[in-house]
Amino acid sequence: MNHTKIRIAKLLASYNYGSRREIENLISNKKIKLNSRIILTPVTFANEEDKITINGSKVLFKKKISILKLYKPKNIICSKKKQDERKIIYEIISSKYKNFIFAGRLDFKSEGLIILTNDSSLTRNLELPKNKFERKYEVRVFGDFNIEKLKLKSKGTKINGVQYKSFDFKIKSKIKKNTIIEMNLREGKKNEIRNIFKDLNLQVNKLKRISYGPFKLDNMLPGDLRKPSKIELQKYENYFRNKKR
Repeated sequence: MNHTKIRIAKLLASYNYGSRREIENLISNKKIKLNSRIILTPVTFANEEDKITINGSKVLFKKKISILKLYKPKNIICSKKKQDERKIIYEIISSKYKNFIFAGRLDFKSEGLIILTNDSSLTRNLELPKNKFERKYEVRVFGDFNIEKLKLKSKGTKINGVQYKSFDFKIKSKIKKNTIIEMNLREGKKNEIRNIFKDLNLQVNKLKRISYGPFKLDNMLPGDLRKPSKIELQKYENYFRNKKR
């Protein structure tokens, strides 16, 4: 337990009692007590050893692990901070999840599954290459597609000095110069899929992640935020349980 005292809004936000702004509004409305005294200013410091109540309910300093699936739409940035006028993912979700972190960054033009959680160990587990969590993508490319060339790339390839590991793929459909391909990656380096098809002189017109480890996009729509199913959570837990044996 942390004995350092920090601003109460930051402390409560870290335990998912709302965003800092929401907590400061509660303070302004005299809804929060610290050690039985009403707080009158957000410049108040506390830690987990203090007795804090919100609207009469005691604050419990036990972080409940939460996991959410987000369908990131196109033209949204995976970032905590604003970079320019473009929207970031935290602007399209409820403010109560502002302190969540994400696993599975997608570039601005890509869409699909992002995992949000208040548990940093979960994001580490998903992203560590040694855990080999499979990322599955649906990719639509335009141009003269040659399956044999993609087969060669799928065995592992080096592009502009960057080494990409092997991957699996299958062709879902092909109409004239438009080809839809499902790709399974176990590492997922920055712009990996786009760089592979660019090297094959193919234009990526759509790139959507449809699963990440045991978590699936299913029938979600762009902007949807949803809790994982019990089956998805069980598969995630079983993976690490079996790994420890």
